[in-house]
Order: sequence, then C-alpha cells, then structure tokens
Amino acid sequence: MMSKTHITTGIAASLLFLHPDTAASISAAVIGGTFGAVIPDVDSRSTRISRDPLYGRILSGAIIAASIYWGQSQQVNLLKNMLRTHIRPAILTGFLLMALLCVSGRISGHRSFSHSFLFFVLMGGAVYLICPAFLPGYGIGFLSHLLLDCLNKKPVRLLYPVKSGFCLRLCYADGVANTVLFLIGIALSVYGIAQAWLP
Repeated sequence: MMSKTHITTGIAASLLFLHPDTAASISAAVIGGTFGAVIPDVDSRSTRISRDPLYGRILSGAIIAASIYWGQSQQVNLLKNMLRTHIRPAILTGFLLMALLCVSGRISGHRSFSHSFLFFVLMGGAVYLICPAFLPGYGIGFLSHLLLDCLNKKPVRLLYPVKSGFCLRLCYADGVANTVLFLIGIALSVYGIAQAWLP
C-alpha cells in the first residue's frame, strides 16, 4: 500500500485499540501509530517515477511534529517528561539502535528485513528505550503495515532471514483497494480522536 494509507491506517488502529482518554495518551497513540506504520518502508527509495517514500516520510514527520505541538498546547510536555522520567543513557542507546536498524533496513531488499518480526521486535526495543509510552502505538502501527502489505501481490518476508515470503495476492499497492483503505483510515482516525476527546 501507499505511505498515506499505511499512516492513516496505523493511526486509526492505534486509536481504536488503545482507547486513549487523555491528551498525553492521544499524543502517544498518534505518534507511536504513525512511526510504526511508516518505519517498515525505511527500505524504500524515492525515484523519479515514485516519490511516495519521500512523501510518506514528510507526512509522518509532520503528523508527529503536530502531535507534539498539540500535546504542548494541552500542557503535555512529552519531551520534558521523557527526559525527566527516563534514563538519558537509555534514550541515547535507543536512538543509536534505531539508527543502526534503519541503516540495516535501508540496505536490505524491499519487504525483507524491515518488514520482518525480527525488525519489529528490535525496533520495539529501541522505541521502549526512547519512550515507553510510544511502544503500544508503535506495535499496532507496525503490525497494521505488515497486514496491509500481505494483501498485496509481492511477498513479505515476515520470518526473515528465511527467504520465503507471504502474501495473499488480493490487490495492487496503488490500486482501488489502496484508495478505499486510505479513506477508511481517515474516517476511523477522526472517529478515534473524537471518541477519545469528546465526553
């Protein structure tokens, strides 16, 4: 699926499964869901034909920044709380591990290491070291990405380093199903935020 579909689906799934009910938990669910939904495609490169990976990174960065800003406006200082309540060497270790995993995923083939359960667990460890509050959303967003990619016609190497992959061959990544799932993701994201925020 295209990046925008992964992102909206990851956010929607995170909100609907976690049922956040405070500004802090809503922000954490959106940030975690966004990151988890987009990070498997660290192995994708933008080309003259397709700028989707670049647009996905820009969109996810904007959503994460907006969530942090919104949290600030609600007196939820996510960054200060993270530094105050978490061990700083652990945060640095988490960022280092995340960087190493991104480099490894980048040089691996598409839908291989960065789309595997091994990467999911290792990146989850990095997320936990950086900010444990983001971990549930990350997990849901990442698994939603794998599920959507398994609907496509190109195999996903879920059990990497095992060479065989899995796919249901139901649709193309940029076909009608992508548009439908994108619109559903938007609708469910709006519903999830409204359900969390409105009395």
